[in-house]
Amino acid sequence: MFYTQYDSSVGPLTLASDGTALTALHFGASSEPRTDLPLFAAAFAWLDGFFSGRDPGAAPRLVTTGTPFQQRVWAELQKVPFGQTVSYGSLARAAGCGSARAVGQAVHNNPVALMIPCHRVIGADGRLTGFRSGLDLKRRLLMIEESRMRLLFTLDRGDYQEGEKVFSRPSARAVVIRDGRVAMVYSRKFRHYKFPGGGIEPGESREAALVREAREEAGLVLAPETIRPYGFVHRIEQGDPPPIFLQDNFYYLASATATVPQQLDGYEAEEGYTLVWADPREAIEQNLALTNDYKRKYHTMLFREALVLERLMAEGLL
Repeated sequence: MFYTQYDSSVGPLTLASDGTALTALHFGASSEPRTDLPLFAAAFAWLDGFFSGRDPGAAPRLVTTGTPFQQRVWAELQKVPFGQTVSYGSLARAAGCGSARAVGQAVHNNPVALMIPCHRVIGADGRLTGFRSGLDLKRRLLMIEESRMRLLFTLDRGDYQEGEKVFSRPSARAVVIRDGRVAMVYSRKFRHYKFPGGGIEPGESREAALVREAREEAGLVLAPETIRPYGFVHRIEQGDPPPIFLQDNFYYLASATATVPQQLDGYEAEEGYTLVWADPREAIEQNLALTNDYKRKYHTMLFREALVLERLMAEGLL
């Protein structure tokens, strides 16, 4: 057998092959010596597509060992399209078995994660259930598919109890770069930097929210034809006050054609939001220096924006 490791945005993945086909893919680091195979290169390309939020298409050749029933379930699983889900009951009917429990056991024993997409199986009521590597990971994988955008990183403070009520508020944020500087909203009151953007209203597309928020908060007029996805950050922590606060922050690269007067709401005006073309290193240093001062309200946001700036620099965009 041959082994290798793929380092993904959700952690390391171990891949195994018999030399002609992929035989296993599971979450976790590899303890085996790594081997270069053309098949592994094809698998890495597939995984690059998946974690970039793109439908990676057909998987490389797979060879799995299991009972005839398990093989039928795994074959049906591979028919579930990228970005869609299936219930255990529906999967049972497709596999010619009336027992959702038996299907659940076959799904649990899936030897090739992601390429045989057991993370796309959910309960009949839409709840996430029964994922061997944990429900948080299952949620993150489904979010990558739903968002059609790569996951940059996750900020999980782990200060909440599973099962509590969740409040979700996604946001869209603009990354506008000019001459090595980046458009940021600077708070004159608290002295921190953030990317222009804000919450996505019900029924509003991410791109529409991006254009609206950039104009209102920063006075930036974005050119819609220049908007392209960059990546998203998943944030989860105990709310203040509860419930759990969950937020996916969607970042888009864009160009601005003009500036207009800001339209700040009450708290934005109180904080003295101002558009600045920031030196990214200065913004990172300032935000990280302030994280110790703002343990609750602003801590995660300041850290998030600093990490996104670092990522932009590392990828040569700044």
